[in-house]
Amino acid sequence: MRDRSPIWIGLADLMLCIVSVVIVAVAPVKAKTDGLKPKAEYLISADWDVMLDSDVDLWVVNPSRKPIFYGARQVGCADLDHDSLGFQTSLVPLADGSTVRAVSNKQVTSIRCFEPGHWDIGVNLFSDRELAGGRKDIKVHVEIVGLNPDVRTVFAKDVSLDRIGQTVNVVSFEMARDGRITLADPALEPVTDAFRSKTP
Repeated sequence: MRDRSPIWIGLADLMLCIVSVVIVAVAPVKAKTDGLKPKAEYLISADWDVMLDSDVDLWVVNPSRKPIFYGARQVGCADLDHDSLGFQTSLVPLADGSTVRAVSNKQVTSIRCFEPGHWDIGVNLFSDRELAGGRKDIKVHVEIVGLNPDVRTVFAKDVSLDRIGQTVNVVSFEMARDGRITLADPALEPVTDAFRSKTP
């Protein structure tokens, strides 16, 4: 009787080759979709003193009325890129194993496309260990910076938070189809109120 094992070995080798080609062909597509994000058009930031053990949250609400915050870090083309939590994140590890203190506590949300309509920006004092120790308030600096075609500060303002859970609406703006923004007075109702029951 003739030995057929070389045929089965050959077929197994052929199948492995086909699977390898499929993996190699699909991998670049995945790399393109999961790779670098599009360039940012605007950066919205909230900064506070790195020596304060306070967790301030930046809330950005887009024209679809969906908030970008710690509980929804990516909505449409807006991303919460950096989320400081106070002392818990103020020390930055270096490659040699040592640490260095960050320049400031910071929350940063980037807008990576033009989504025309009404946007709201607010800050919320999520947690804090400073007010109980006698500190009067936590000062937060909020900025909107445009990045294209050149870097420019569109808005800057300092606000104060004096109790845990407090939200201060900082500014609103209208975005046109070409990406230009027109500043507007902040909303009267705290931006967190409509979403409070939906947060984790």
